[in-house]
Amino acid sequence: MFGDWVKLARLANAVTAGMGVWLGHACLPGPLAWKAAVLGSAAMAVLAAAGNMQNDVLDLQADRINRPDRPLPSGRVAPGPVLSASIALYLLAVLLGFALGGSEGFLTLAMGLLLWLYNLKLKAMPLWGNLAVAALCALAIYLPELGRFPDFTAIPVLFAFLTTLAREVAKDAEDVAGDMAIGYNTLPIRFGPDAAKGVTAAACILVVLMLPVPWLHLRYHAGYAVLAALGPLPLLATILAALRHSVTDWRAVQRRMKWIMLTGMAAILAGVLG
Repeated sequence: MFGDWVKLARLANAVTAGMGVWLGHACLPGPLAWKAAVLGSAAMAVLAAAGNMQNDVLDLQADRINRPDRPLPSGRVAPGPVLSASIALYLLAVLLGFALGGSEGFLTLAMGLLLWLYNLKLKAMPLWGNLAVAALCALAIYLPELGRFPDFTAIPVLFAFLTTLAREVAKDAEDVAGDMAIGYNTLPIRFGPDAAKGVTAAACILVVLMLPVPWLHLRYHAGYAVLAALGPLPLLATILAALRHSVTDWRAVQRRMKWIMLTGMAAILAGVLG
């Protein structure tokens, strides 16, 4: 039972959302603001878990086709308690945001409303849902620099936005069967798999072009260049190669995008802390 709730929260994804706040703090000059980092990362992790649970409840019919082994479609957990837990976590995330500060609290509230709207409506629309999730991931990294132009977090914010956008489009392409069954109108359903390939490839190419910038122009430590060359760059190359095939393994693409996010975060940390 506990394992099912971990799956509903998508704990690894929630922790990654919290890690984005730590990454943003690491990019700022001066000593780390520990209290702000702890509260901010907790707020983002809890918010992500809330959205994940709500998403599983609303996507129950599609998941009976796309992911029948998940806790809800398999019948191991009932939808009612999951929705109640989701609402409680949304409220907790906003409280944690306001504990951090007024501006941070209102941003967390706005992010929560966007996530709620994504689950209710935007997810079923072509590209809008993908852009919403990408923006949420980027905002988590920008949170420590809130109220200022993102001088120090701009590169991680762009990296998060583009990689998340590519992964979300790939996930939609993977879930076409179930999404069509419940009337969703996602990008690959509305415009076809070639459109999904085009958006995913464009985002990946932009990330490739962006990779040298921190080292060449922002004085990142050489450790960034090494880790970027060993992690994100070859993974991006394999994805671009896969997108050239007539039949694309979208599950493999979205999983590689997740590894690109993690290895990219590691490279940025090496660059700013080295």
